[in-house]
Formats: sequence, structure tokens, C-alpha cells
Amino acid sequence: MKLYLLIAVAGAAGAVSRHAVNVWVAAWLGRGFPWGTLTVNLIGSALMGFLSVWLAARWQWPLEYRVAVLTGFLGSFTTMSAFAVDTLALFERQNWLWLFFYVLVTVVGAIIFLRAGMLLAERLTG
Repeated sequence: MKLYLLIAVAGAAGAVSRHAVNVWVAAWLGRGFPWGTLTVNLIGSALMGFLSVWLAARWQWPLEYRVAVLTGFLGSFTTMSAFAVDTLALFERQNWLWLFFYVLVTVVGAIIFLRAGMLLAERLTG
């Protein structure tokens, strides 16, 4: 039961953080393109890679706390469901260049950022 409570609390924090980033990015770059969703997915992927290594190797956090951070916080911080909605909107507007760019950068970028986060954590943990 404790694990589910930790995931729920971390998930709430991740959702609030996602919203804050979306608001900030939209104020900075505008709402014509889903920059906020792209930003949280790339940052979230980098953090997922980094923290999955760092929390186990460096801090040796108990599994329940790692699950809370990775599944709870980052699971609600990243927004693949919003990615699907934004992709469909670009498709329906027939905005092919931005559609291709968004899908490519989100998918390939998330994998690259995930690996970069892992490599950084591995270097810092020795």
C-alpha cells in the first residue's frame, strides 16, 4: 500500500510540473506548435535515463522510492497521450512538415535523451 501512495504523490507532483512547464514554454514560444509537450517528453526521457541509473547506483534508494520517482513522477510528467493528441491535430491541419518534425524529434529525441541521461549517470557514478 505504501508503494501506491508514493506513486500517487509523485504522480501528482509530476502532473503539476508538466503543466507548469507547458505554461512556461507556451508563454515563451507560443501555442502554434506543441513545444511544451515536446519539451517535457525530451526532459522526461533524459531524467528517466539518468535517474534509473543514478538512484540505484549512486544513492542506492530502495526500490519503492525509485518506482515512485520513475513511474509516478516521470510517468505523469511525460505526456505521450498529449503527444498523440498533438500529432493528430497536426495531421488534421495537414501541416506535414511540422507533423514529420514533431514525430521524428519526439521519438528519436526521447531515445537519444534517455541514453544521454544514462551515460551521464554512469560517468558520475564511476
